[in-house]
Amino acid sequence: MSVTGFIGRALLSSVFIRNGLDHLQNPEPIVRAARGAEVPEPELAVKINSGVMVGAGALLALGVAPRLMSTALAASLVPTTVIGHPFWDKQGKERSQQQVQFLKNLALFGALLYITGQD
Repeated sequence: MSVTGFIGRALLSSVFIRNGLDHLQNPEPIVRAARGAEVPEPELAVKINSGVMVGAGALLALGVAPRLMSTALAASLVPTTVIGHPFWDKQGKERSQQQVQFLKNLALFGALLYITGQD
């Protein structure tokens, strides 16, 4: 494992670990968004998604099964992005802010896909 690879995985993982912990500690805004998107069992879905973010993020940072952990994080990022940042439903400044967050998540998704393709 290279030093730059370790640092890169740790930095990438940090956003998932932090957000996962935030969602576990304060799930209500995320549960409301999931409920609004008609996600079945929104409380459970948020707990599972948050747990994946924390667990897979930590394992990715440590270099444990990085391809599998990147795949799990990428999968968790899809509903998070679509439900959490629907810029297409917004106007003005809120639309712009949501679009930035949506594009940031796409960039994270790209980084995770890159890791899944590594040998």
